[in-house]
Amino acid sequence: MKKIFVFDIDDTMYDQQHAFGRALNNLVINEKQLNIPALYQLMKEYGDEAFSEGFDKKKLKAMQIFRIQRALQDYNIQITEEQAIQFQLDFEDYQNEIQLFPKMEELLDLLVNEQQIIGIITNGTIKKQSKKITMLNLDKWFPQNRMFISEKVGISKPEKFIFEQFEKKLDFPINKQHFYYIGDNYQNDIVGPKSVGWHTIWVNYRGYREEKESLSDYIVHSPDELLSVVQRLVYK
Repeated sequence: MKKIFVFDIDDTMYDQQHAFGRALNNLVINEKQLNIPALYQLMKEYGDEAFSEGFDKKKLKAMQIFRIQRALQDYNIQITEEQAIQFQLDFEDYQNEIQLFPKMEELLDLLVNEQQIIGIITNGTIKKQSKKITMLNLDKWFPQNRMFISEKVGISKPEKFIFEQFEKKLDFPINKQHFYYIGDNYQNDIVGPKSVGWHTIWVNYRGYREEKESLSDYIVHSPDELLSVVQRLVYK
């Protein structure tokens, strides 16, 4: 029986934190004790908070300024709006050098060779996410009509609508028990797909706190673990 594996992109298929660390270093804020993974997570959380009512491209620049300024405030560091804008430009520039996580190519080859159904649901603008898709050569594995970008759909994760729209695009009867969403952001990638009855795999490579009552069906801490879990699901 074919299963449906749907992926997030950022920090699920490639390491976005590396570009963040390089861009942060360019700010020259002379703070030696910054915890880069924790600060990166804060920035993502404040970005999600800014778009909690759905993706709005008109607010994108303001959100980008807010999320890094607000994250640094938690470390009692103040940066100007101009510095925040330059940080964002550097962050985007360094993402031009992204590569798939180890084992991701092997995982995608496995799914294609075993004739599983695969897709992408990612938050962001059409321009930026499409560029990442091209740089990572994802169209080698994913059909164009199963790559969903929030700006194009008109709503972002974790809203149910974006997952329901993906279901409607499939040209065969669906069984919710055959869906697996794979992502790193607990709210967007676990709570979101769970709200429509999908199984989930939480890619927790950063070692974020795991609640005892986690909604995730599977939690993985490395690309090797992810490959192993997917292999078991494909062949069970």
